Amino acid sequence: MDEMDAVRRLWAETPEGSAGHLATSRALLERAYTVNQEERDRRVRGPRRILGGWVPKGLAVVAAAAVTVLAVQVIVPGAAPPASARELLARAADAAEDQGELRPGPGQYLHVSSVAMQNLMVGPRDGAGTRQVILTVAEDRWEPAAPGRPWLVREERKSAAPAPGSGPVPSGPWDTGVEDSYYESSCDRAPGDELSYLRLGDWPTDVAALRARIEKVAAKQSGPENLRLWSTISGLIEKSAARPDLAAPLFEVASSLKGIRLFPDVTDAAGRPGLAVGMDESEYLRSELVFDKETYRYLGTRYVTTADRTQTPGGHTFVVPKGTVTGTALLGVELVDAMPEPAPDASRLKIPC
Repeated sequence: MDEMDAVRRLWAETPEGSAGHLATSRALLERAYTVNQEERDRRVRGPRRILGGWVPKGLAVVAAAAVTVLAVQVIVPGAAPPASARELLARAADAAEDQGELRPGPGQYLHVSSVAMQNLMVGPRDGAGTRQVILTVAEDRWEPAAPGRPWLVREERKSAAPAPGSGPVPSGPWDTGVEDSYYESSCDRAPGDELSYLRLGDWPTDVAALRARIEKVAAKQSGPENLRLWSTISGLIEKSAARPDLAAPLFEVASSLKGIRLFPDVTDAAGRPGLAVGMDESEYLRSELVFDKETYRYLGTRYVTTADRTQTPGGHTFVVPKGTVTGTALLGVELVDAMPEPAPDASRLKIPC
């Protein structure tokens, strides 16, 4: 057997690299090409722009060679983690670009499955003996692809656990059961909320145009500009699994914000390990976007209480202790031809046009 036969056999027996592996390869190449910019500029002419920095035109050839090597080698999951929030967002953008698009027909529904962790106060009306619990709720949402049709939100309370520093969880009807909310609308256009699933198609994918639109929406909110931008971007990212071509430029815009940090070891509301980028929204609270450690797909959003926080719901004073984590984990998005029938006791609400 000659050397070329040996190489061909090795290649035939080697499995194809996954999207996560390729995302890692691209991010590692990006880091390598940004380590010594001055030397590259001296040796290579004519750079071109990609997410995360300037790279030479020869990158495509080098990347192909590097992916070939990595495909032959065994990739260790979790190896070479991103070194910064910006790098993690670059990998997440690559992963989003690898996803297929959902193209709903006018009569179809977008079915979104998620699970949420909610901080809940449980106790008598006078506030005596009130306990804080973390309630886990599974949510299924069916939203129509076209306006003027009803939609349904189904929430199932799955479990309850004591909040950090709180006593045992009292039992009661609040911690189990299923509740349907049925929304009716006669509107001939999507609701006015620009961050709704139905309005995703209105948002541009050009980074400059997208940032301008985000700034316009964020200007309607209160607070520091950076936090307003972060809040608007986070709201869009939570819904962008339905439109991956929007997610990639959203991650690029997010990477330009000041104050974002990398958190390399977190757990989402569904118990999945991940990495996160986050920003302090106040001296008490940090919000985070969570990504899969291997594929860099978006998993969900977390809210972390970073210092004891006093609240007064219903006129009663409570302290949300440091370390309390809430949030939502995205489990799946699909297109279906119809939504299920709501329960007979479903809450019914009219959506104003």
